[in-house]
Amino acid sequence: MQKIVEYSGMNNRLSPATVELLIRARSRGKSLRQLGQMFNKSHESIRQLLAKYNPPQVTLLPEERIAANLGYPSRWLARLRKEGIINPIRPGRFWLYSEEQVRQIPPLIAETRKCEQCGKPCPPGSHKICGECSQYKRKHPYLFLSPEQKASQRERCRVWRRANPERLKEIRSSAYT
Repeated sequence: MQKIVEYSGMNNRLSPATVELLIRARSRGKSLRQLGQMFNKSHESIRQLLAKYNPPQVTLLPEERIAANLGYPSRWLARLRKEGIINPIRPGRFWLYSEEQVRQIPPLIAETRKCEQCGKPCPPGSHKICGECSQYKRKHPYLFLSPEQKASQRERCRVWRRANPERLKEIRSSAYT
């Protein structure tokens, strides 16, 4: 049996205690119609009262749905989370993000997914350099070697030149023709 709560005051206004009771009952899962029956009001007036007095609830979205909606792999969101850039909550099995955090994700991913060489956005699957820089790096590998690797490469070239003087002459003569 449901109890009926009378509202107090004139002009059909609810007391603060009654509003608090209404908010608590709604947060426990009562429908607007059930609350309307409890308070002798229509479900629409209950909805309007809740909209007026109840602070907006923060909507939490699961990580997989956010990744699908934004078109990113979920591992990108996991990387932001693990690096401490964004801090969702985990009340159960799933990571949940607020709407504000969801709005911050695209610029954060764009910032973390920049090419180390030129600063352009990296394509999916590439972690450090974009496609153009990757091709350039393949064509000009010497430019990207460390100083120790460059010294080792120069020494290997010297050894090869001493071992193959005829071939070196051929290469140098064909370069000028």
